[in-house]
Amino acid sequence: MSKLKKIDKLLQVKELRRRLAEMEAARAKREVAIANNALIEAQNEALYIKETSVERRHERLTQVVQAGQNPALQNARLVNVYAITDEEIQNANFKTTLHAEQLSEAAERLKLEQQKLARFLQLEERTRKLCDRLIEIQKVEAARAE
Repeated sequence: MSKLKKIDKLLQVKELRRRLAEMEAARAKREVAIANNALIEAQNEALYIKETSVERRHERLTQVVQAGQNPALQNARLVNVYAITDEEIQNANFKTTLHAEQLSEAAERLKLEQQKLARFLQLEERTRKLCDRLIEIQKVEAARAE
């Protein structure tokens, strides 16, 4: 195999690696967008739960407090109504925190993938310059040989 064919093969491999790095960077961008959307939805859901907690608590209380039931049982259920509403709010806050962490992880991965892509682009540029120099040197040698 001549040197030029070896160089061409090397360039093809580098091209494939660069494309792979570009695909990984694009995938990381999509993951960031998805994580950002999930975070926004979780924040909206948490806000909705907090805003409607009074109404939902009131509905539950009216269901628990009905005439003709055991007062001790009603008191136990009243405590549960408040605990359920508080748990819903805590779960919504936890979900929001979880999605915020996923967004930061996705952003970190995107940063790493973009760094990899930048390295590949720099190497590709250096390789192309080297190949151009080799071709020019071969042309000069061919001209001298004639």
